[in-house]
Order: sequence, then C-alpha cells, then structure tokens
Amino acid sequence: MSAQKSSTKTIGFIGLGLMGQAFSKNLIADGHRLVGTDVQAGAMRKFKRLGGEVLKTPRAVAEAAEVVFISVPNSKISLQTARGENGYLACAPESAPEVVLDTTTSDPEDSKQHAELCRKKGIPYLDSSVSGNSDYVANREGLFLVGGNKKAYEKVAPLLETMLSDQVYCGSSGSGAAMKVVVNYMTSMGRCVIAEGLRLGMRSGFGKDFLFDTLKRSRAGDSSGFHGHGSIMVRGRFRRPRSTLNVIMKDIGLGLRLARRHGAVTPVGNACAPLYREGSRAGNGEMDSAAVYLSYLERENKK
Repeated sequence: MSAQKSSTKTIGFIGLGLMGQAFSKNLIADGHRLVGTDVQAGAMRKFKRLGGEVLKTPRAVAEAAEVVFISVPNSKISLQTARGENGYLACAPESAPEVVLDTTTSDPEDSKQHAELCRKKGIPYLDSSVSGNSDYVANREGLFLVGGNKKAYEKVAPLLETMLSDQVYCGSSGSGAAMKVVVNYMTSMGRCVIAEGLRLGMRSGFGKDFLFDTLKRSRAGDSSGFHGHGSIMVRGRFRRPRSTLNVIMKDIGLGLRLARRHGAVTPVGNACAPLYREGSRAGNGEMDSAAVYLSYLERENKK
C-alpha cells in the first residue's frame, strides 16, 4: 500500500448510477471508506448521503483508493474515464490503485484495449462484468464474470466474495466482458419470449392474472426471469427500472456484434432487436426493460 494512502481500506467508484450506488451502500456498511465521482450531480449527492466521499475526477478517485471500480453506461465511456489529464491513468505513480475492476457491460474489444492502456501504466485491469441488476446487487446476489490477469483476480477475489454471491474467472482480458454479452443477449431475447407468450395468452381470451399464475406453475414459467419480468408486464409497472429498456437495447446490440465478429447465426436476436428499438423510439427507453411488452401492444394496435 502506498504511504500516501490511508491505512483504512479505501475503495473508489467511477460511476455512481444504480449499480455503483448498490455496491457502495453495501461496502460502506462493511466498514470500507468509499470515494467516488460521476458526471451527474444528483448521483453524487445520493452517494454522499450513503456516506461516500465525493471527488471531482476519475484521477482523484484513483489517487485516493487502493481498489477502483468503474460502473458507467458503456465501454466507450469507460475508456474515456482512463484518458486525459483528469482520467484515472493520469494519477501519480506512487498513488496508483492496486487494481481497476470494470463492471461496465462492455464490448470485449474495448475491454482488451482498456487492459492494454492500464498495462502500459503498470496497473492491473480486470473486466468484471456483473450478471444481475441493481436490486440483486443491493441484496449481494449476482455473479461476477472476470477476465484479465489471474494473479490480480486472486488478490481481489476475497473482496468480490463479500460483494456478490458468486464469481467466475473466465480467462484473459475481454473474456469476462464476452461472457456478460452472451448472458445479456440471452436474457434480452428472454424478455421478448415472455412478452410474446403473455400477449398470445391474453389474445386467446385468458385473464392476465389467471394466465400469469398458470404459467408460473408450468415449466414454461419456471424461472426467476419469468416471475420478475412477467409480473412487471402483467401489472404494467414499468416506472421503477431495475435495468432500463435502453440498456437492454444496447446489450442485444453487443450480442449481435459479437456474433458477427465470430460468425454465429442470430435469427432470434435479429427478430427481437427491432422491438427494443421501437420501444426506445416510442419514449419507453428509460422505463424498465420489461417495457418491451409495450412494443407488442403497439404492433397489435397498428393491425
């Protein structure tokens, strides 16, 4: 540990949105000192109310913390947090963090580029994507999918164990991000399957509550995804997002891009992606991702 850093364990967050705040609240409860920054003033005010210390730049976070997490909307923004005079890689070498963990859902190629930028500065970088939304994270449930230097991973694994219920080391840089893309690609298509099944049942004359209860008791509805997203769709409660429609639209796009890169065929993804785009254009982008259901209603209304 650098002599310039506090003897208290200090953890930094670059990005204080839903995921960053969920992690931060638990880490503060565990007795860690938390520092963080965000481009949104409202996010920083919430972080401060949790007990975190607000700093102005990613560089300031890196110079104050032993472990730095990045949690931003996409991997292009994540790369931006590293660059420039206020980027975290501009930190003084004697105050550099021991490791940077990027929980952003990323294009794997961006994660590899990010890892190389950090390698040149002598800072280990781990793409550490999370399977699970902010509600799960708040309850310490979910899965870290980690790629990068294995020794760096083993060093931070005990901390990750306190943060979520499970973790998997996936391999070299970019592999954690790639696994997260696969996971999110599947779940993004799953939301469409749930919406389509519900609409089929309702159009066939079944009441929504009876239909939902029956499907829950069947093999078709025997999943946490159906119970969670299906409930939101049936009740129309899209206004408190656990993950927004715009985020899942980005995720399915990452899956299609990864598929093109590796020659995988994607007939189901190609069919689902337009439903998310239609929802975003209709103004539903900041609603819960289950609002893809509304795209089905819109298509039905146009018949």
